[in-house]
This record gives sequence, structure tokens and C-alpha cells, in this order.
Amino acid sequence: MKLMNLFHQTKQAFLFSLVFYIIGILLLILKVSFAPFIVSISLLISLIWVFLVLREIMLSPYIDASERFMLILFIIFLNIIGGIAYFYFLRERIIRQKGVKK
Repeated sequence: MKLMNLFHQTKQAFLFSLVFYIIGILLLILKVSFAPFIVSISLLISLIWVFLVLREIMLSPYIDASERFMLILFIIFLNIIGGIAYFYFLRERIIRQKGVKK
């Protein structure tokens, strides 16, 4: 049961981060005074989902060590773009929980 909660929380943290990034960038473009605060919140939320994704990758018995290393680098260096690719193309193969609703 606890694993399912982390499954949903990981994707929710990613989506919240994405929303805050979009709002923060729009506010920066509009030169709103509190825009840096929103961007820093998105960075904090981004750290949370990156940590949760790295946990999923490290605990996965379905990938080998070299693939695990490449995925870790992919997620860390490509952050939002890597997160989009991970959640929509790679995650199902890594955790193999097809019965869990996305």
C-alpha cells in the first residue's frame, strides 16, 4: 500500500513542479515582483520528484546497472524534459505496475 502512495506522489510532485515552472516563467516575463519566489518553489518541488524518481530507479529489479546509471544521469541533467520522457515513456517499464492508474 505504501508503494502505491509513493507511485502517485511521485507523479503529483512532477506535475506540481511543472505547473510552478510555467507560472514562474510567465510571472518573470510579466516582471511580477514575487516571480523568483514561485521559481524557487518549483525548484524545491523539482528536487522532491527527482529524489522520488531516483528511488524508483535504484529499487527497480527490471533494469541492469548500466541502464540504471544512464537513467540517473538522464533525470538529473535533463530535469523537466527528462521527467516528461520518464513519466510518459519509461516509467511503466521500470516499475512494471500496469494495474496502477496513472
